[in-house]
Amino acid sequence: MKTIAPFISIFFFSLLFSCTAKTAEKTESKNAKIIAEEKPAVDSSRFDIKKYNERRIKEGHYDFEFTENGKNIRQRYSLPKRDSPDSDGEYAEEISKKWNPFVIRKKYDYKGQLRRWSTTFRQESINKSYEYDENGKIIKITNYEEKFKHSFVDIREFLLKTKGIDIYDTRQAIARRVNHRYEDPTQVYYDIYVLDKKDEKNDYRIVIFDDTLQITEYRNKNKSK
Repeated sequence: MKTIAPFISIFFFSLLFSCTAKTAEKTESKNAKIIAEEKPAVDSSRFDIKKYNERRIKEGHYDFEFTENGKNIRQRYSLPKRDSPDSDGEYAEEISKKWNPFVIRKKYDYKGQLRRWSTTFRQESINKSYEYDENGKIIKITNYEEKFKHSFVDIREFLLKTKGIDIYDTRQAIARRVNHRYEDPTQVYYDIYVLDKKDEKNDYRIVIFDDTLQITEYRNKNKSK
């Protein structure tokens, strides 16, 4: 029988730190899906350095956020490491939507040429990431789902059906996939922190194991239900 140490106090602290305020705004359609974008063999996307520099001067620093066309965008410039052959640093861009856990992350070289494209579920890499050479040709693809039996898509559909909880809406739940025991795939699980709309004291935790979809709830000081 699978067991798991709850460590609720640590877990709650880390998640509450990242939780946003709960509101009564409408959630996105429950039929929404993660669409894994298949990148073309060659991608000529470029970072607009001129616009970035204009915003940088206006903001007064190299790391800033703004909203454009309904999207939250974060842009920044990173100096190279001392031992890096690229002495001109790199640009990074993160694109997300309010109350949505998905983030598209892009990295560009000092010329503004796309070098890496990936998607994360909050901070966790999902689907596939793509790396490019200086000509925009794909040189590496990493599949982050191949080691798992169920994806975030599966877990979302499972929870919508069994609990009416939508993990695509961060006002309802904060989810993560715990995979630090790859040597034992039966111990990989999804950790979901469910937010109560009326009283945060009623917030609780759900654990779903990846291999069996076995579900366990933790409420009131680790009492499982």
